[in-house]
Amino acid sequence: MTTITITSTKGGVGKSSLAAGLSVLAAQETRQVGIVDLDDSLGSLSQWWALRGEPAAPYLIRLEGALADDVRRYAAIFDWIFIDTSPYDLGVIEEAIKIAEAVVIPTRTSFFDAMAAKQVSDLCREHKKPFGFVLVGYHKSLDDLARQTEDALSPFGTVFRTKITFDRCFMEAPIHGKAGHEMNAKAQAEMTALWREVKELAAQAEGGGE
Repeated sequence: MTTITITSTKGGVGKSSLAAGLSVLAAQETRQVGIVDLDDSLGSLSQWWALRGEPAAPYLIRLEGALADDVRRYAAIFDWIFIDTSPYDLGVIEEAIKIAEAVVIPTRTSFFDAMAAKQVSDLCREHKKPFGFVLVGYHKSLDDLARQTEDALSPFGTVFRTKITFDRCFMEAPIHGKAGHEMNAKAQAEMTALWREVKELAAQAEGGGE
């Protein structure tokens, strides 16, 4: 089993949308996919899961105890588990990082988002977890800001080649019980490319790299 944590200390950066999209792509390759929503309230990922149903719906894991214990309990069942965190509890974020094989850190092209992403990357390095930054909310009109954000983050770790546009299809998708990339060919290409990079990152972790 491979566990991927998707996290940031900044809200509104698309953690739940990425968790939904990546879990759907994983479920299309293997039915044994679980998702964990660590939002204390009814989080976006849980709401998306309730709306989705079939086909290829990942399984929503409802925590019964400590996160690490529950994830270990499902190790024999799932091939992949994707963890979506709330941005507000650094302790919970750290626990989610500690049990992951690899971590995806979304960030928009802004100073405050990049600083939040760096804070998470510091925890990943502390716990020796491979991680990658992904730029979200990208538009070609923001090319200069995207380059500045990449330049600011690249000294701290890998910046994924793939950028996620997050156009209106991601906002409309839950209404139809879908992930954003299932609504739009461009979004499909972006998310599929990101999924490839995430699998490469996970393979690096399983191969013992840092």
